[in-house]
Amino acid sequence: MKKWLLFAAMAGTMVGCSKDAPPPPEPGPVTLVFPENNSLCIEGVSQSETRSEVTFRWEAASNADAYEVRVSALNNTGTQRQITSGQALSLVLDKGTPYSWQVTAINERSGAETSSAEWRFYNAGASLSYPPFPALLLEPASGASVLPDGTGAVLLRWELADPDGDLEACEVYLGTDAADLPRLAVLDLLEGPADRFLAPVERDTVYFWQILSRDAQGNTSRSALFSFRVL
Repeated sequence: MKKWLLFAAMAGTMVGCSKDAPPPPEPGPVTLVFPENNSLCIEGVSQSETRSEVTFRWEAASNADAYEVRVSALNNTGTQRQITSGQALSLVLDKGTPYSWQVTAINERSGAETSSAEWRFYNAGASLSYPPFPALLLEPASGASVLPDGTGAVLLRWELADPDGDLEACEVYLGTDAADLPRLAVLDLLEGPADRFLAPVERDTVYFWQILSRDAQGNTSRSALFSFRVL
């Protein structure tokens, strides 16, 4: 009888331990290596007059069994997604085209995922001059509701980058009609920072905003179109 009770107690302990087993760990962060952020990628292997093969590289993440690589053309011509178990992947891309890329580490036992930062680059082509990257709009986030400051203005913030390093100016567009945005300001980079602007607004109104970037060669690019509501 004592032996049976001891066995039952041990079995119960084992079941209890199995229930308390920790879940598989989540993957650690992914560090991107190449192509570098906001760079002109000239190391692609030419496949034709219009296409070249680029090898993406990143550092291994802890507790990761696989990686999903996502590469998107910033001119909205498509996105490629592939899964690999290594730390490099080669993809054929259009020349003279801006791209963003991101790698997500995957733990196959738990299904947990951890995504890297998103980097941008230009895949080099025959051109000697490249347009700026589309500005990254930071604040207000698209769809956000915001309060104006004491002067009745809202702070717009964005991030600029150019593969040639010859950014010259940017233009701020803000209005209530997404199809017809008036130009609110022109900011000259030679006169100082051009990554923010206090925009006068009216309460209880939905606004749309966009940034146009221009370089010294006259090349331009437009950001995504964001909206926000003023409370």
